Amino acid sequence: MNAVAERDVPCADAEVASVSIELPPVLTAPRQARAFTRKSLCHWGEAEELVEAAVLVVCELVTNSVCHGSRPPPARHRHAACPDERGPGSPITLTLELRPDVLHAEVHDRSPELPVPRSAGNDDDCGRGLAIVTALAGSWTAGWAPGGGKWVRACLPRAVAPVLG
Repeated sequence: MNAVAERDVPCADAEVASVSIELPPVLTAPRQARAFTRKSLCHWGEAEELVEAAVLVVCELVTNSVCHGSRPPPARHRHAACPDERGPGSPITLTLELRPDVLHAEVHDRSPELPVPRSAGNDDDCGRGLAIVTALAGSWTAGWAPGGGKWVRACLPRAVAPVLG
């Protein structure tokens, strides 16, 4: 991985295992985040269902951060605010925290703008990210970070609730 910083993945025997990676705000960051998430959760021995859901959630959160949170606002609004002529943006930090009953996937960037869910039309090419996160995670939330910027955290249950019929 071309990560700026990466720590070793701890063993899941600990009550809470945590690992972080710092990603550059570029179009390849979501791919790096997916690979990091898959590697970490597989190392921890997590179920394939959790791994797949977490990979998709992390991809959406990091993509949102690259496109909307890691650069100063453009002169005019446009979704293609991803890497462009405004120059390099601030790094994005992805933290995975494995607790006994839940996985927290948290993304931190330097933008103070909290995410806002949108409704995408059939022909829209954006606006579905937080809907995907909502569908796959038990919950998600966002807030302002003490040192500046914001964090967005998705909480994915480790055990699938049984379907009662």
